[in-house]
Amino acid sequence: MKILVKTKIGDTEYQFDIDEKDEMEALHIAATLGNPPNYCQDCKNNQFFKLDSNKDKEGNTYVNVVCRKCGAKAKLGLYKAGGYFWHKFVKYQKDGVKETVDELIPPIKESDNFGLPF
Repeated sequence: MKILVKTKIGDTEYQFDIDEKDEMEALHIAATLGNPPNYCQDCKNNQFFKLDSNKDKEGNTYVNVVCRKCGAKAKLGLYKAGGYFWHKFVKYQKDGVKETVDELIPPIKESDNFGLPF
């Protein structure tokens, strides 16, 4: 089965030509690629995205929809049995790094007088 899928991510329109013998597989790929994630739960964005990709040192290829407001990424996943799916948007954080000052410094309570006479 041959399927032509057009989708727009950000300012770019993409066209995917899918040619699969298995009709269900062709429909699955068309549905997945034709409906990329378009709502970022982190910043409530539903308009500003881009398609991005990268390769790691081992040569694995990653395809992501990136939120242009907060930088969160929704990765295109590959099932072990074949086929694709989109992950939810996730914002990258280095291990052990705190995002806000509130997380680094606990709030002061009124009962904390630090040994002062007031």
